[in-house]
Amino acid sequence: MKVLIVGAGLTGLVLAHRLLSQGADVTVATARTSDELRRGSAQMTQLTLPTALGMERTLKLDMWEQEPHLFQTVSMNVTRAGQSFGFTGNLGAAGAAVEPRVKLPDLLEYFEDRGGKVSIHGITVSDLSYFTRMFDATIVTVGAGELGQLFHTDPSRPLAAEQQVVSQVYLHHLPVPESGADVEVYSIEGAEIYVVPILTSYGIAHSVMVAARPGRENPLDLSGERARDVHGLLSTRLPHLLPELGERFRDAEMADPRDALITTVSPVVRTPVAHLGGGIVVGAGDTVVTTEPRTGQGWSLSTKLGFETADRMVVHHKNGGAFDEAFFSGMFSDLWESRIRPTAAFSQLINAVHSDNTPPELLQAMDQAAADPAFANTWVRGFDDPAALAQMLPMN
Repeated sequence: MKVLIVGAGLTGLVLAHRLLSQGADVTVATARTSDELRRGSAQMTQLTLPTALGMERTLKLDMWEQEPHLFQTVSMNVTRAGQSFGFTGNLGAAGAAVEPRVKLPDLLEYFEDRGGKVSIHGITVSDLSYFTRMFDATIVTVGAGELGQLFHTDPSRPLAAEQQVVSQVYLHHLPVPESGADVEVYSIEGAEIYVVPILTSYGIAHSVMVAARPGRENPLDLSGERARDVHGLLSTRLPHLLPELGERFRDAEMADPRDALITTVSPVVRTPVAHLGGGIVVGAGDTVVTTEPRTGQGWSLSTKLGFETADRMVVHHKNGGAFDEAFFSGMFSDLWESRIRPTAAFSQLINAVHSDNTPPELLQAMDQAAADPAFANTWVRGFDDPAALAQMLPMN
């Protein structure tokens, strides 16, 4: 089985490693070298939750686990209509956050060290038409540019998601929260804030990432501002919205101004197959699914999709199946039901909490989580298993 993967994002690299481990002939084509990836611009913080981390561990991709950046406890803090709810739960196993400029180039180099092929080449649409005749499967894992435009939006698969303006900064010496939790999640009207220990190129820092709904009336919508001003802007605005976090934020030091970012994320689901010349091109990862950052599911979902796509391809090939549109469309439908659609549970939860008609049962569930540690653990473990969260919580 000869496979070309275009793009060196997490889905593509996990897919490449998993296929390689099962004997496939795999080439990864990327426009940037590993050194260029390390010197690239800042990217959003991504969580790798326990199930996804276990998959990566299977492939020996957990090369940073000796570093003290792993997390296991998560505090949830919700403020709505003058009411505050807070609880801390345990994931039951460790998760991790590694900066993309550390993780992706390391995985790319490790893939080549293991015998995978890497082509440093910016692939165009005309290139893809040629490659479809050279490889059994050509898989695109980049969502931006002309390659992403090959795949059309699929309105039949909504994610209950909305556009977000993301601002982020890395901090040193952030005081420990009152909850003592490793990861903090705050949900207020108009924004969600994640505070996460993260491994960077210069050691451990804390990422503070704000996912805000666009709007001039929203003080946490920093669109139009300069990334280098994120720390100063949040230092003045967070204390009015979340006093305890805001005070700790002001007491911390910005790690490196070059790590700050402001970007807009538009969640979307696209069709997984594009026709090109006489062949087909398959979309995976960000090419076909962009989740909203407020759900915290990005890289965990990427790992699961890359891992399971590889397994399904290997079994299909061993059974003599053709890598045609029917196979890839059917596989995507299965993954949509089992992995992708459940991530909408977080969007639905946030929407329900801050709606004018929040189900009373949901408010009761938040009270129960604050009073019952076992229930709090179950809720927090929903980050790792969104399908279970959707079944547990009344959100409609």
